[in-house]
Amino acid sequence: MRTAALLLILMTITAQAQTAPIVAKPAASGNLPAGFYPRSPCIKPGPPDFGRKPDQRNFKAVEAYNEKIRAYNKAMEDFNPCIQDYAARANHDIQEIRAAVAAANAN
Repeated sequence: MRTAALLLILMTITAQAQTAPIVAKPAASGNLPAGFYPRSPCIKPGPPDFGRKPDQRNFKAVEAYNEKIRAYNKAMEDFNPCIQDYAARANHDIQEIRAAVAAANAN
């Protein structure tokens, strides 16, 4: 009796599996694979953490504070042209893709 019950359960499961609707994979959001585009090589400085502004009578503390500001400004001076160049190249790539789509639609 146990074997018959087990066999009945297995047959039911098999039948359900055979009649279950086929679920289509969700459509990809684009024609290109994820991660295909090169990441920016630019290193963006984190948010500045200069600490509290020191007492102006403490020359060493003021100089250390100002050095933190100079270092942050230098990092931003390096980052800005790098990210602008990356964005310009990305915009060029976008124009190339648009031209390819326009050519495909013209046919």
